[in-house]
Amino acid sequence: MPLIEQMCREAYGPLRQEVLRVGARHAEFLGWLHQDTGRTDEAMRWTRLAMEYAQELGDPMVIAYMLQRRSNIATETGYAGHGAGLALAALRYASELSPRVHAVVLRQLANSKASLGEVAESERAIEQALAAADRGDDDDLAFYCTVSYIEMEAANCQVHLERPAQAVVTYEKSLRHWPAVQERDRGLCLARLATANAILEYVEGAHGAAEQALGIAHRTGSTRILDELYRLQPRLARWRKLVDVSELNRELDLTKQVTS
Repeated sequence: MPLIEQMCREAYGPLRQEVLRVGARHAEFLGWLHQDTGRTDEAMRWTRLAMEYAQELGDPMVIAYMLQRRSNIATETGYAGHGAGLALAALRYASELSPRVHAVVLRQLANSKASLGEVAESERAIEQALAAADRGDDDDLAFYCTVSYIEMEAANCQVHLERPAQAVVTYEKSLRHWPAVQERDRGLCLARLATANAILEYVEGAHGAAEQALGIAHRTGSTRILDELYRLQPRLARWRKLVDVSELNRELDLTKQVTS
């Protein structure tokens, strides 16, 4: 990144556009890495830099993508109103977006709206996102935004909207055709499924999904998965004397000590 930043400061002429494109993509990726490892301030800092490069570049697709990334970080840190505003700003470029970039922006709007308790708006955005993802191709910006990915996000919205039974069905449907290369997001999906099961007081389902998610978190180092599992622990408190739940709590407590 220091080399790329230096190039972005010094490049001019026809080369500058390509340098800015590289700078925007790498800064955004670094922001995502910080987000996945729990460094939210650094995540937003690098994503803002990516946004600066994207704005100078002037590519609507890249601008919209960076806006939805900022929206995602804002929403996950508790600022859903800001997140919704950023997602709506990205949708101003809707006519110029590929299907998968359009889908990933819509799912972020849905997440923000669900966090705000706006049911109809969230459901409408998810429906549109599913349709866009289904039309998707090999887009290099949002290649990961498959139908199964949108289904996971739909289930997350359902949990926020206090519809855990519906969420469990959607999570399980999503996991049945999850792409093998997206292991971190599969772990996140499993951790969220565990939470939905716990809300429904289905302890076996909660424990089974949580154990799988914890294994993926250990293999990938994903703090986002671990944070989801730490939030799950209080929901499992009533079953803490069960051997399986006790062992899961012990593993989570040990992981928390090691990573803190």
